[in-house]
Amino acid sequence: MMKKLFLLVILLALCCGRAMAQKSKVDSLQKAWNKNKQDTTLVQLLFNESASKFLFTNVDSGMITAREALALSRKIHYKKGEVISLTAVANFLNISGDLPGSLKVSFEVLPEAMKIHEMRAVSSCYNTRGLTYSTLKDNKKALDNYYAAKDVSEKYHYNDLVVVLLNNISRQYLDMNKLDSALYFTKKDYAFALKVHMTNNLGYLIRNFGIIQFKKGDWAGAIKYYVKSLHDSSARNNHYLQSEDYRRIAEVYQKMNKPDSCIDYAKKAYEQAKLDRNPDLVQRTTKLLTDEFLLKGDYKEAFNYQQITLKAQDSLFSQQKTLQVQNLTYNEQQRRQQAEAAQIAYQNKIRFYGLIGVLLVFVLIVSILWYANQKRKKANNLLHRQNEQIQTQHKALEKTLGELKTTQTQLIQSEKMASLGELTAGIAHEIQNPLNFVNNFSEVNTELIDEMEQEIAKGNFEEVKTIAVDIKENQQKISQHGKRADFIVKGMLQHSRMSTGEKQQTNINVLADEFLKLSYHGLRAKDKAFNSDMVTHFDENLPKINVVQQDMGRVLLNLFNNAFYAVGQKQKTAGAGYKPEVSVSTSAENGHVIIKVKDNGNGIPDAIKEKIMQPFFTTKPTGEGTGLGLSLTYDMVVKGHGGSIQVNSVEGEGSEFIIQLPIN
Repeated sequence: MMKKLFLLVILLALCCGRAMAQKSKVDSLQKAWNKNKQDTTLVQLLFNESASKFLFTNVDSGMITAREALALSRKIHYKKGEVISLTAVANFLNISGDLPGSLKVSFEVLPEAMKIHEMRAVSSCYNTRGLTYSTLKDNKKALDNYYAAKDVSEKYHYNDLVVVLLNNISRQYLDMNKLDSALYFTKKDYAFALKVHMTNNLGYLIRNFGIIQFKKGDWAGAIKYYVKSLHDSSARNNHYLQSEDYRRIAEVYQKMNKPDSCIDYAKKAYEQAKLDRNPDLVQRTTKLLTDEFLLKGDYKEAFNYQQITLKAQDSLFSQQKTLQVQNLTYNEQQRRQQAEAAQIAYQNKIRFYGLIGVLLVFVLIVSILWYANQKRKKANNLLHRQNEQIQTQHKALEKTLGELKTTQTQLIQSEKMASLGELTAGIAHEIQNPLNFVNNFSEVNTELIDEMEQEIAKGNFEEVKTIAVDIKENQQKISQHGKRADFIVKGMLQHSRMSTGEKQQTNINVLADEFLKLSYHGLRAKDKAFNSDMVTHFDENLPKINVVQQDMGRVLLNLFNNAFYAVGQKQKTAGAGYKPEVSVSTSAENGHVIIKVKDNGNGIPDAIKEKIMQPFFTTKPTGEGTGLGLSLTYDMVVKGHGGSIQVNSVEGEGSEFIIQLPIN
């Protein structure tokens, strides 16, 4: 599954070589607009302003400006303005991470750009596609689109675009580890850039030389090129390029086993990545820092950078967007294949009828041509209907995905509320016992005080002393059970709060014992007829470990709820000889705390063992479960605490869930 790479910073290079020229062009267009007030001039001004003023500084403002140019072009029916504005929109969508939207716009605008012969826009569309397919690791499609863009740019002498596209092709070959091809295109690009005086992108090319040396194992050569790239004029105020160079220098020092130098340059790379607001660069640099601090034994710094890495990864390309891009690409391919097949069939018929027409009289030729024309119209009508069906399917899919996302959010909230409801019911029963003790001993103390007053009046002070001792013992029991009730209430409040993510030293034995009772009483609150034995085997010497108490409480509650549910279901059909039992045990082995939750219920069929941890998979009847309990449990144990969870089960005999949590 894709982790992520929606921010295509290389796309910025598409306009990098033109930024200075466009700045002066914006100034001249501004003067022209002030003078003639023509709408077409304003469209050109807005388009160039979006590229030169906002491309590197404010993507949102750039998008707004490009859309203003698009709206005005459509209003005045200015086709060229509409095409170039759409290419700008596609670029900004790509930069902001909306790859499906960018790809859709580039598909739509490409034939329009070809129709009006706006070839710079054609090259831009091909380049945008290439960047998208590169992100999706589809190397063939990425190269096909890059080469198509290069051919157009070379044919029409768009030198600034040629420099960018040769660099993109070189980078693609680098990603494919084809170093000879990458070196060839980098040298070609470098020489061409110097020849046409396009030096704004030289930093990217110098960095390519460094990457090639790194992949060949020439550490000194790699550092030389990276440092040269840093000092090149194109790297000034280019946070992306500086972050890349610093990080790659750090990776060289990592290979050379120089951790201090590696950390120093990785930190510089991180600072530049933050300035570039690039989550991909952030997660790459912080991942490097995490690994190095772990090797040095500095776990605090390693943990801090690991948290930054996780946050950066969360903001990267999501699985749903990947699916949308794949569906859009597949449907576009299907449409093109159908169009090509219809066109080929039509051409073959024309050739066939043409050959026959040479041998036939003029009337027969006319008849054949008329028949062929009718067939062509039918084919075009069929293709038009198919296109409409594809568009309808697109809209239906987008609506379905939106509804699915909403439903998932509701189900997750439902699972949390169900868990809290079961916990509350269990607490209500669990807290009743200490409250009964408090009430009973309070009443007894009241009676003893009355007796003591009577004995004092009689002067029987020995009896008074005996009664005082009883009152003191009762008062201690009242205090003991009051603290017990206070502990239960605090546990409920702790569970109901949102997790802060802070880990605390925790006695797993106490936590497991409390949530076992709370789960049992929660189920008893819903089903008075339910009963089950609870067995505990706690290691008295179990060390305390650092866990997020709210999360680990939810984990245990989910497992206990499932275990009691399983024995409850079996109790309904097993007969009088069946004795329900749920047990929990703890131990410390090989640097881990082991928690085992076992039941003698119906067990888990082999056919579904692999699915039980999947989100929304449940064996419970409709309305009794959301299928999120074990999925959330898995995430909290594995992702939240670096532990593991496994299940052993024999159908008809019961199940056992085993959790391992690291002690350190």
